[in-house]
Amino acid sequence: MEQTERTELVDASRMHEVIAQVLMALGVGDVDADVVAEVLVEADLTGVDSHGIHLLFMYVNRLESGQIRVDSEIQVLDDSGSTVWLDAGLGIGQVVGIKAVDLAVERAREFGVSAVSVREATHLGALGIYTRRAAQAGMICLCVQNGPTVVPPFGGTTSMFSTNPISYAIPTRTHPTIVYDIATTAVAGNRLLLAKRRGDESIPEGWASDDHGRPTTDTEAASVWNLQWFGGHKGYGLGFLVEVLAGVLAGSSYGRTEHTSSETQGRERVAKGFTFIAIDPDRFIGSEEFARRTDELIDDVHRSETAEGVDRIAVPGEFEAERRAQRLRDGVPMSTTVIDEIDEIARGFGTQTLR
Repeated sequence: MEQTERTELVDASRMHEVIAQVLMALGVGDVDADVVAEVLVEADLTGVDSHGIHLLFMYVNRLESGQIRVDSEIQVLDDSGSTVWLDAGLGIGQVVGIKAVDLAVERAREFGVSAVSVREATHLGALGIYTRRAAQAGMICLCVQNGPTVVPPFGGTTSMFSTNPISYAIPTRTHPTIVYDIATTAVAGNRLLLAKRRGDESIPEGWASDDHGRPTTDTEAASVWNLQWFGGHKGYGLGFLVEVLAGVLAGSSYGRTEHTSSETQGRERVAKGFTFIAIDPDRFIGSEEFARRTDELIDDVHRSETAEGVDRIAVPGEFEAERRAQRLRDGVPMSTTVIDEIDEIARGFGTQTLR
């Protein structure tokens, strides 16, 4: 059974300030620190706690070890107008991600469709934050990212893939922006990590295997390096596509291959690749008509008859938008264990704490 964890409500603005101050103490510029803090807090606000501020310890470790470079500059490898290829030089993932998605939006507005592919990137966080940003600028947006090898191919035992997340977002007129953001594995690795840190006794069946490749529901035995695909071969098929778009196409690490042609020195497998694809609906049926038709589709979904035991039918991102509004108003429920850990980190840098 899952352990009942004590929680406290924390104001989102305070969360932002605490994270930003720690990052600035590590040498991150104030503007970049605000970007990282915003992305992490947004994850907690929408309920994607696995990618929220509990990951501060990971970013601190990677910044201190040099796996994430504070002073790295983005290098343009190729720019054909509608397509752009970048090398992030192991820079701060959230900072690179915001610049890349904004560039994808800009080029889609100019050319109708755009693709921005990035190698030597670091952890972006929740991809839906970036695709939502593009959709709120009027674009249909897709984002994929790969990462460390934690999942074997379907039917195999040798880890070759990451959780390989994929996200899309779609602009609307009156409804909340449609946002879909999932790992192609049954669960994101950070969600399993969070369960371990909370001390949960068990995890749902189908999340992960142990170090010997045996499926397990024991949280302690479950390996974050041996996750399972959602839907078996179906999730694997999508994850394979992500590996191609985010790793092979971007010229970044992929599968068992860690080498890239980047000149960035001291590369670790923490390096990832990602790709944004943006579409301007104004080049097709027009932005206004597209938004109207999307809203109409959402209304049709809402009017659909519910199955027995189902209270309501929602579209992707709807529950997250409602949760975000509630948490902005009432505060973000956070594990006391996570609060303690973040405050310990903050005190170590002499910065503001959550409590």
